[in-house]
Amino acid sequence: MQMQQLRYFLEIAKEKNISAAAKNLYLSQPSLSQQIRKLEEELEVPLLIRHSKSVSLTDAGEQFAHHARRILGGVDQLSELMHKQSLLEAGTLKIGLLWIAGYTNLLQILSDYHRLYPGLNYSFSVNGSAHLQQMLLDRKIHAAFIIGTEEQLDQEPDLYSCKIQEDFYSVIVSRRNPLASRKSLSVLDLRDSPIIMPSPASALRKSLDRIFEEAGITPNILCETSQSDLVIQLAAHDLGVGISSKSIATSAQDGTYAIVPFESRLHRSIYYVTLKELLDYPSIRSFTRYVKRYQLENKAL
Repeated sequence: MQMQQLRYFLEIAKEKNISAAAKNLYLSQPSLSQQIRKLEEELEVPLLIRHSKSVSLTDAGEQFAHHARRILGGVDQLSELMHKQSLLEAGTLKIGLLWIAGYTNLLQILSDYHRLYPGLNYSFSVNGSAHLQQMLLDRKIHAAFIIGTEEQLDQEPDLYSCKIQEDFYSVIVSRRNPLASRKSLSVLDLRDSPIIMPSPASALRKSLDRIFEEAGITPNILCETSQSDLVIQLAAHDLGVGISSKSIATSAQDGTYAIVPFESRLHRSIYYVTLKELLDYPSIRSFTRYVKRYQLENKAL
């Protein structure tokens, strides 16, 4: 049984005449009759009662017509839905976002893309880089924005990556702190200050531990946290000295603290990542191209 035969039969059921149905379908009357005969032979039940100048439906034919309409209606709806998917008028885009997304232009990228394709549904998962990368590899999300390195990402052959932002870390100190007037600060300048250190598991903490160790300094740790808001607030109240990315510190600036360049030149890179196997999927292909174009047009996100 073929979809085409269902359409032929429904046209006959509508016209109650094989010749009229054949004309509507741009077929010859013998060809249409042969198709319906084949269908009846396959089903092993007559569908039509053939009169001299018309036809009517048998009981089986009535039931067949009823279900054929439902089947073809579903096929047409499915075809329309798939067409909308290809035009990005339907479907879901599952994106992984960093905790710090609100301090970067990542949300602007998503907002601008949403305005271009409002028919898409969007699903966001917010977490740390390692967790988001694993979600992507587990096929739970379609793409993600993560902090990483080129060497690290090259170890994952299934991933496509594109660097979209590079940001240097700065020292955050209260305006009341004498260090606030400095043009730059080194690790030696921080040896007598209570330090708000990143959490032990973070990549930044590992880099800072190495820098302090190489300088022969044991830092006076006030607390350990990677929560950017808390780092900045503690530093702004002159309770300690914090380390934060310049973009986050600048976006939260309220005049109560100074952002002083860190001579160690620590930096982080934010990458857009997706699975190579998804690059031919319409919404992922489109979103990936948009992110790359956005990055080229906005060198400093």
